[in-house]
Amino acid sequence: MKPVWYVIAVTSILALMILGVKHAAAQPQLQPSQGGGLITGNVFGFNMWNQLEPIAWASVTANNGVITLTSYSSGSGYYEMYVPSGVYNVTVIEPGYLTQASAVSVSDGSTSSINFYLEQSHVPVPEFPSGILLSVTLIVTLSATLLALRRTKRRN
Repeated sequence: MKPVWYVIAVTSILALMILGVKHAAAQPQLQPSQGGGLITGNVFGFNMWNQLEPIAWASVTANNGVITLTSYSSGSGYYEMYVPSGVYNVTVIEPGYLTQASAVSVSDGSTSSINFYLEQSHVPVPEFPSGILLSVTLIVTLSATLLALRRTKRRN
């Protein structure tokens, strides 16, 4: 009979495999002392009442054909990233909104500001697909653990 900790570990690993948890690769951000410039701005979007509001956690990507750097907007919609000198295509992606892009030229020590105003895509965003799967997985894991504990106690 396997120890209880072994059963818990195996069921937890299986639960994570079922969920398909992916580790996000950390991207190194340049510092001002390394050359290049700053791209900064705000991300806004129109809500269902056609009112402009800041968009939090929008993915802002700068790509020059060689490197791609990604930043995310804050709760107030603000983003910033240091990039090496060059011409970049800056793209904002946020579910439920149309993707927008803008070109910017960055030189050493410069600050370029780009604000994005996102229009709704009118494509429904699924609300609970991962939440339901997570709940079911946790319930199955908890049930398997409790059954293992119950069998262990009965045998002792």
